[in-house]
Amino acid sequence: MWEELKDLKRQFPLLEYLRRHNWTPRQIGSRQEFVGLCPLHTEQHPSFYVNAVKNLFYCHGCGRGGDLIRFAQLYFDLSFRQTVAHLKEELGMASVAESELLDRAAAFYQLQLHRYGEAIEYLYQRGLRDPDIIHRLSIGYAPGGNLRRHLTDLGYPLTVLVETGLVSREGRDTFCRRVIFPCCEQGHTLNLYYGRRLQHA
Repeated sequence: MWEELKDLKRQFPLLEYLRRHNWTPRQIGSRQEFVGLCPLHTEQHPSFYVNAVKNLFYCHGCGRGGDLIRFAQLYFDLSFRQTVAHLKEELGMASVAESELLDRAAAFYQLQLHRYGEAIEYLYQRGLRDPDIIHRLSIGYAPGGNLRRHLTDLGYPLTVLVETGLVSREGRDTFCRRVIFPCCEQGHTLNLYYGRRLQHA
C-alpha cells in the first residue's frame, strides 16, 4: 500500500495537480516555492504555500497542510480510501486524455514530414529510405511555430499543451525543427522521441 501511494504521488506532483484544479500560483523565494489563494477556504490575501520539491502544502489562513492525498481529501471531503480511489480515477482519465493529445500531435507531425526536404534528408542519412517503413513507424517532423495553433484550434488550452511538454511555458513548440519518432502501443502514442535539431534547407 505504501509503495502504491508513493507511486500515485510521483505521477501526480502536488503543484501540477493544483494547477489542474485551476489554482494560480505565484513563485516566491526559491524557484520551488509558490503561494496563492487557498482552495480550501475563502480568503482575500494569498496564504496557501506549496513546496514543489517536498510536494507539501500549508495554509497560514486555515492552518491545514499535508501532501497530495491530504489536499484531495480536504478538497473533496472524502475518507482516506475514497480519496485514493478518486485520485486513481483522475490519473486514469488524465492518462487517456494525454494519450489522445499525443495521438493528435503525432498525426500532425506525420503530415508535415514530406513538406520539408531537410527532414527527409535526415532520415536518408539515418538509413531510413523506404516510404512504407517511414509511414508504418509514423515518423513525422516538427517544423515549429504551428503545432500550438493547430491544437488550440482543436480546443486544447495552452496550459494542457505546456503540461504535456508539447509547448514551452513561453508558448513555443518544444520540438522545433526536429524529426519525431512516436512510441506507440496498441494504436496509441505513449511518448514522442526526437532527432537532433535540423537547419532549414
